[in-house]
Formats: sequence, structure tokens, C-alpha cells
Amino acid sequence: MMEVCESLVAEHDIILRVLDSLEKEAAEVDSGAAVRGDFFADSVAFVREFADGVHHKKEEGILFPRMATAGVPNEGGPIGVMLYEHDEGRAHIRVMDGVLAKAADGDGEERRTLIRETRGYVALLRAHIMKENMILFPMADRVFDQPGKTAILAAFAEAEAADAEVTAKRRRWAEGLV
Repeated sequence: MMEVCESLVAEHDIILRVLDSLEKEAAEVDSGAAVRGDFFADSVAFVREFADGVHHKKEEGILFPRMATAGVPNEGGPIGVMLYEHDEGRAHIRVMDGVLAKAADGDGEERRTLIRETRGYVALLRAHIMKENMILFPMADRVFDQPGKTAILAAFAEAEAADAEVTAKRRRWAEGLV
């Protein structure tokens, strides 16, 4: 039987691939390369549609509420920290999206903001993914009995079916990154 968070860990691998590319691109821009507006726009779309729209939706809409019901503290506990970090990531993405056009047009201040926000997002998400993979997801596997795990896996499967087109599109884009 599949552990309850196995699909979420697999999605983390896809997200980490994008984070690697974002980090590399930020370093190139910081070294004077032109801002590749299409790459950053696609990265923002990936985050909004896949990382946030598919992955975080399963965490926030299925896993976290069920963990809270099972007794894992939400406020002041690990779930609350994960939710806070999701919001922090969204804030970084909003700023990146907001400065992208001017940064791509060569505006120095907006370039610096894009680099700073990209690096901040990458650092936040890497640490966030590590906490989920190493702490929160193993906790979920311990908290739920087999019927609880089966119910969560069924809810994940339903969510994944609803988001299959977006997932396939964004996964193909991420897999094409070098």
C-alpha cells in the first residue's frame, strides 16, 4: 500500500527541479545576463498552476485539515508553519511577477528585486520541502490508520484527476528544464 504522502513527495521532486533552474537563472542575471522574461513568466505560471494550484491545494484542502482533525496542532504547530510558508511563497511569487516586465526591459532596481525575490523563494521552498518530506509527511504516515490513509489517497486521486491536464502540462515544462 502506498504511503499517504508518496505522491506529494514525487511532486516535490518536480518542484525542486524548477527551483534549481530558478536559482541558476537568478545567478546568471546577477552576473549580468539579460532577464529571460519567458523563463521567469513560465516559472511563475508553474508555481501558480502546479506548486500552488495542484500540490498546495492537496495539502491545504485534504491533508492538513485531516491531520488537524487527527490531533496534529494547526495553530502554533507544524501545519501552521507550513501554511505560513505557503503564504510567504505566494508573496515572493507576486513580487517576482510584478517586477518581471520592467526587469526584462533592463530596469536595474527591478532586476535586483527579481533576483532577491527569486533567491528568497528558492531558499524558502527548499527548506519548506525538506521539513515536509522529513517531518510532516512521516508524521502523517504515523497519525493515520489504514482506513484514514485510504480515504486521503482517494481524495488525492480525485484531486489529481481534476487537475490532470494542468499537471501534465506543467510537468512536461519542468522536465524540459536543464
